[in-house]
Amino acid sequence: MSQEPRDEVLIRTPDRRLRVFVSSTLGELAEERRAVSRAVSALRLTPVMFEVGARPYPPAEVYRAYLAQSDVFIGLYWQRYGQLVPGAQVSGLEEEFQLSGGLPRLLYVKAPAPDREPRLADLLARIREDAAASYRSFRTPAELGRLVRDDLAVLLSERFAAAGSPAAAREAPPTGARGPRPLPVSTTSLLGRERAIGEVTGLVERPGVRLVTLTGPGGVGKTRLAVAVGERLRDRFGAGTVFVPLEAVTDPGLVLAAVGRAVRADLAGVGSSVEALAETFGDDAWLLILDNLEQVVQVARDLGELLARCSGLAIVATSRTVLGLRGEREYPVPRLPLPGDPAATSLADIEASPAVALFVDRARAVRPRFALTEGNAVAVAEICRRLEGLPLAIELAAARIRLLDPPALLDRLASSLDALGTGAVDLPERQRTLRATVEWSVGLLEDPERSLLEVAAVFVDGWTIQAVAQAAGLDEDRVLDLSEALARHSLVYLDSTELGPRARMLETVREFVAERLAARPDAAEVGRRHAGYYRVLAEQADRPLRRPGESQWLERLLAERGNLAAAVRWYLDHDPGPLPRLFRVLWLFWTQEDLERQAWSWAEQLLPAADTLDPQARAELAWVAAVLAVDVGDDAASLAARQRLAPLLAGISDPFLHAVAQLAMAWILPIAGDFDRALREAEVSLEELRGQDEPVFTGMAAFTVGSVEMALGRYDDALRHLGEARDLAERVGGDGLAAGSRVLLGILAVLRGRLDEARVLLDEALDLSLAARSTPAVALCLAGYAQLAFADGDPDRAALLQGAAESLRRRVGLPAWPHLRRVEADLVARLLRKLGGSRFDQAMSAGSGLTQRDAVAIVQDQRGTGTHIPEPLPATSGTLRLRVRFECLRGVCPGDWPACAA
Repeated sequence: MSQEPRDEVLIRTPDRRLRVFVSSTLGELAEERRAVSRAVSALRLTPVMFEVGARPYPPAEVYRAYLAQSDVFIGLYWQRYGQLVPGAQVSGLEEEFQLSGGLPRLLYVKAPAPDREPRLADLLARIREDAAASYRSFRTPAELGRLVRDDLAVLLSERFAAAGSPAAAREAPPTGARGPRPLPVSTTSLLGRERAIGEVTGLVERPGVRLVTLTGPGGVGKTRLAVAVGERLRDRFGAGTVFVPLEAVTDPGLVLAAVGRAVRADLAGVGSSVEALAETFGDDAWLLILDNLEQVVQVARDLGELLARCSGLAIVATSRTVLGLRGEREYPVPRLPLPGDPAATSLADIEASPAVALFVDRARAVRPRFALTEGNAVAVAEICRRLEGLPLAIELAAARIRLLDPPALLDRLASSLDALGTGAVDLPERQRTLRATVEWSVGLLEDPERSLLEVAAVFVDGWTIQAVAQAAGLDEDRVLDLSEALARHSLVYLDSTELGPRARMLETVREFVAERLAARPDAAEVGRRHAGYYRVLAEQADRPLRRPGESQWLERLLAERGNLAAAVRWYLDHDPGPLPRLFRVLWLFWTQEDLERQAWSWAEQLLPAADTLDPQARAELAWVAAVLAVDVGDDAASLAARQRLAPLLAGISDPFLHAVAQLAMAWILPIAGDFDRALREAEVSLEELRGQDEPVFTGMAAFTVGSVEMALGRYDDALRHLGEARDLAERVGGDGLAAGSRVLLGILAVLRGRLDEARVLLDEALDLSLAARSTPAVALCLAGYAQLAFADGDPDRAALLQGAAESLRRRVGLPAWPHLRRVEADLVARLLRKLGGSRFDQAMSAGSGLTQRDAVAIVQDQRGTGTHIPEPLPATSGTLRLRVRFECLRGVCPGDWPACAA
């Protein structure tokens, strides 16, 4: 077999899918390359990595050939510049970037990078200055995988699928900070909705229209219409178009948390989610699509407040009922237009009906050769008429074409409707019709398929094969076969995720089969097995969460958060004994996913039963109650938790639990002003944890010891312990701990007169906090900058920033942790003495009125000298007043403004 000439090397992928070239140095980013490969493959694309199969040719020749045949370029960068190309002045890494100029580029830079080589730093600086390219920052392989998956999906839908031209494909991909969740990508055509899309789009574009609610029965197509409108309006809303699925949310109090997750806003321990989301949206142009609101319409008041605060925000909601807000525009989503009387309608007219077109399209998905003919057109038209043009009902019916011809299908449908009549008399007419359709579809299943579908109703927001097998008491092979059958019946659908395949069910189907499950004699046993599976899953995550590289376990728990919550509720109702350990294990997960308030409500429900628990469980519950009370900023509850925990310390035999119980005591004691004892408790905890290979909690303990030592004026000791906390945070990838330790090290540098060092540390901390989208960490940074400003001789600026920090915490309901408050209190006292009451109040008030974005801009602005605080202005000129203050504080004096009191 002859080889091709070396200058015409053709490197073939196994298929003709789009090729994504991945450029990076090899040794330092091995895990990241694997994460990118998984993300690319999950989208059914082909990752191209030049080290694979590269033996016969020189490396440079191989990657040049790969690049020449690739469609998308992904660049990964961290600290190493790479080896120079023989005969060239640049490395292979830089040459790959240069050669990718004709491709869409997705670039990612890992942080932190304390040892970045100068030539790589120069390359990144040139990339950043080039308007044609930009990059995202990331910290862990899991975060990188999410970013790549989301960015590729957006790029493909916008560049390749929509545009389709080489010029469009070469546009720069979306850039900037970690973006909101992309719109769902439909895998089937949307038929018969062009007029509706145009009408809803026109509504949203009308001046003054900020809220449009798509109403109608389940299955009428509200979701897909809303997504299509979002796609049509994408260019109008420059800040982002965000899709928030709410079908699994039954508590109105969790709606805003779901919105926060979708836009990547930090709502950790939120006291006021509206305030936190208003910080995120600001006055920018956002389109928020809230899907399936009917079960949580009580959130309408919060949505109205959010619209009032954010002038650029528009909302498209889907619901079976209107929300009842002023200014709301309802759009009843029509059913698909039906054909006329089949007996008197031509084949061409039947075929032109959108309802029939949908049926034919979906029927061809399961029987590719299906066609509308003179022999079956009347039956198809009658099926669509009987189903009243409801898209979901039509799709479910069309799925049966795999097994039944249209006349037989019509007979089954007619018989089923005759036998069932309509649903309960207190249900709306349209819902009763859809209910009958779903019951008919489920009735076509074989008994084992139907049984598994009913068991699957116990799950919230999807399930894995392993999970449903345990809940059903079946082996996985049998469950796999049954699940494939259910997917063919269009009653469940499968998602391909980074963690593996995941099955889901349409909510209308789930509601119906949940009723059937509740009537089964084994319903209680199904609930017990479901709860037991997720308890074991959480316990398996215990050790990984407390060690470096826990991101995959965090992702897994995040995917199952609905099922974990259902398991907790089951145990609260039936068997509370296992809950304290479950709570203790899940605490780290809760703190990273903004779930502390929900968890605190569970702990409060369990506390009355504490005396019935065994000693270990009682101690775990006391610890969980203590740390959650501190998390949510409830000082009274924290002190009460300390009183429960203190008598139990001596009897705790588990070394880890004893150590973290000591740590919880150290967190609470400063509330009572006992810093000396807090230091002793924290030191005991740190010493115990150091001997247990517990890097995550050891870092927390070192941070606590250092912060208390700083509050007590023991700066040398604090420097040592905070440095240890920072080093451990970098080892375990803890963004919050990494930022917090740098802030306190920066404040220490201020107190020791090393202002340049302090500025560097605070800048690093702010970058980490903004990248992590952590509001508490940003507030702590602002407080650190306030310390620096005061030491730098600018007390007005210091008071402004301290006011901004305190206001930011109030807005999200997160006061500073008890052991961090003394240093800030000392600064406030010094500011009051220095400025006097009136000037101090003006500066703090000006800071309180700043948004997070404006406060961050001030600390990043090098012109911030000679601060000027104007006099208070009338409340009616609030926006202008804040602008005047902001510009004055930035050193720009707009003295000709009428509102300026300067």
